[in-house]
Amino acid sequence: LDSAIGFGGNVSAGLHIHPDGKHILYPLGACIVVREIGNPKAVGFLTGHSDKISCLAVSSSGRYVASGQSTHMGFQADICVFDFETRRMVHRMVLHKVTVQCLAFSADEAFLAS
Repeated sequence: LDSAIGFGGNVSAGLHIHPDGKHILYPLGACIVVREIGNPKAVGFLTGHSDKISCLAVSSSGRYVASGQSTHMGFQADICVFDFETRRMVHRMVLHKVTVQCLAFSADEAFLAS
């Protein structure tokens, strides 16, 4: 994936300004788009989901980004946790069936509630 055009806005509370104040994040299909504010050519992606992203959370320091997905009836829905600086997935959890509704980090970033 080289580029993304548009913002669907279909995920409730899906648009986030990163705590560094320099980036915005939003889900688009099965990936998270990371855009540098003021530079439309500076685009990155966080990938790892196999279906549409249903929720998104950014930790208070901005170190971690977590996302949950929706899948089909009878299938498990993943939660992916990414390291924002390296843009790599650091953890995958398979705990939910069909859809992950919401995610939130604890203030100290030690826990992720789903």
